Amino acid sequence: MDITEKNIEIPKTFYKRYFEKNALVRISYEMLSFLWYKKGSFINPLKKNEVLNKYIDEEIENFYGKNLLILPQIEFCITTKCTLKCKDCCALIPELDKRHRMEMSFDDFKLYFDTLINNVDGIRRFVILGGETLMHPELVKMIEYAVSEEKITCVELITNGTILPKQDLIDCIKKSNGKVLIYISNYKDNLELTKILKTDEIEKIFRENNIKYQKLKDNHWYKEGGFSDSPDDKETTKEKLINCYRMQCNQVINGFLYICSKASAGEYLMGGGISDGIDIINSKNLRKELIDFYNKQYFDACSYCVKYDENVQPALQI
Repeated sequence: MDITEKNIEIPKTFYKRYFEKNALVRISYEMLSFLWYKKGSFINPLKKNEVLNKYIDEEIENFYGKNLLILPQIEFCITTKCTLKCKDCCALIPELDKRHRMEMSFDDFKLYFDTLINNVDGIRRFVILGGETLMHPELVKMIEYAVSEEKITCVELITNGTILPKQDLIDCIKKSNGKVLIYISNYKDNLELTKILKTDEIEKIFRENNIKYQKLKDNHWYKEGGFSDSPDDKETTKEKLINCYRMQCNQVINGFLYICSKASAGEYLMGGGISDGIDIINSKNLRKELIDFYNKQYFDACSYCVKYDENVQPALQI
């Protein structure tokens, strides 16, 4: 589609968060599918940029030409319970008091999930995380429900490597026929976690059950600065957002969609001073709000966010 002929000017943030991200997710999933399951076609890494540009053009055509709304990535935080208490947790979970801790019920999961699905044409990457996801008693039901939805391309599960997967979870993953992707955090270099980490055992279980997984690099985290008492100006915040590695997270928690998990924590930690979330259930026009959300260049949470570029040891404990 030639958008110049239609006089369409795509804002930089919308282009990067929606069109480019959709294309990148497609490439990532297709490369893994071919590598692991010999599904689809081989993408030559040397031609990755060529494929990326092709997919971006296709995503632009999908949106403007076919009126399709396909979300590149949505995270569902199903619990703030965690086996760790990380100093630089990007979700600020250790700072939440008991009133603001949560565990999403399966009924709520289904309600939020169905509402989103009924207002979009697809979700390419659906991520289930925490806290620590394997602590949730209804995790398997949630995975099975998400896998059964045809509008979902892949379901990703993230675990910090401290809990061994139970048999029902193993069976669920195996039955998904490759639709569930497992990501294990890699905190082996953090010696204070030596006694609690079960990464080797988890990998052994997955290998024995022929379950594919990826171990995240986690070579470093960024120092977490929390929130400032005063906001940055609008132009500074726009620049901060467009360069933030977390602007693609788009997390659902307590029925609201936020730009990231830190933004959701900020609504509580800042005493209501931050309110950027989309109310999924009570939205009068959720499809439009989702488009506006991806098109948004400025979030209150970003204006108060203190962002450091300093690298720190992953998962240092408080």
